[in-house]
Amino acid sequence: MDIQSLRTMLEIQALQTLGSTGNTSPNSVTNSNSIFSDMIEEMLGDATTTNNAKLSSLLGMSSSGSANFMDQLSSLTGMTGGNTNNSLQSLLYNGTNSVYIPASLQATLSNMQASTKLDSYVSDDVIGSTAYANSLAGANQYAAIIDKAAATYNVPAKLIAAVIKQESNFNTFAVSHAGAQGLMQLMPKTAQYLGVTNSFDPEQNIMAGAKYLRQMLDKFDNDPTLALAAYNAGASRVTKYNGIPPFKETQNYVKKVMNYYTV
Repeated sequence: MDIQSLRTMLEIQALQTLGSTGNTSPNSVTNSNSIFSDMIEEMLGDATTTNNAKLSSLLGMSSSGSANFMDQLSSLTGMTGGNTNNSLQSLLYNGTNSVYIPASLQATLSNMQASTKLDSYVSDDVIGSTAYANSLAGANQYAAIIDKAAATYNVPAKLIAAVIKQESNFNTFAVSHAGAQGLMQLMPKTAQYLGVTNSFDPEQNIMAGAKYLRQMLDKFDNDPTLALAAYNAGASRVTKYNGIPPFKETQNYVKKVMNYYTV
């Protein structure tokens, strides 16, 4: 193994979990030491003072013997103390694909997981869950418009609010990666079809979105789940599959909105 290979091996050491975890039997340690020794011998060729001196010279270290060479290599790699061979072994890939994660990072990830909101994923058994309580509080600022839309198009005000929550989280200026705009995320062509001139105007957006919901409810026998599926994936797909389309995004969308609506 040439010097560049050695340097490369040492550089990637910190990116891998080096040493198998959970296997601490004497045999496993012996085998690991043997494998490591073989690799060192491969790097050095024949473990002689001459070869150590050559490698030491390439690494910019002194060449006063094998033991001193190992001490200096230990210093080069930032290791200190006791058994350099065992320490160097810990730097090598040793049969595991795990990635080393510092304890501090593990704690951070654990805290993040504990604080993750339930609506980041909706399982089949949380319809109506109290985890969604007060989730529509943001609709209060648009209450007058929502009530007007509900009365105009005979759509439950809470259903309108639930759609707004899921579509934009009550952000008037929300724009999706697909180009949907405003509170109820109207696509430009849909907005034009519904007579909207400014999708970022709360009243125009909510009135148009409620109108479209009414059309979907009429088309699918006032079934809110099918109307919501059509709102998300298109009426043609709901018709094609004779129900909620088998798309994870659409199925999750319907569950989330219904959670907001039924809680």
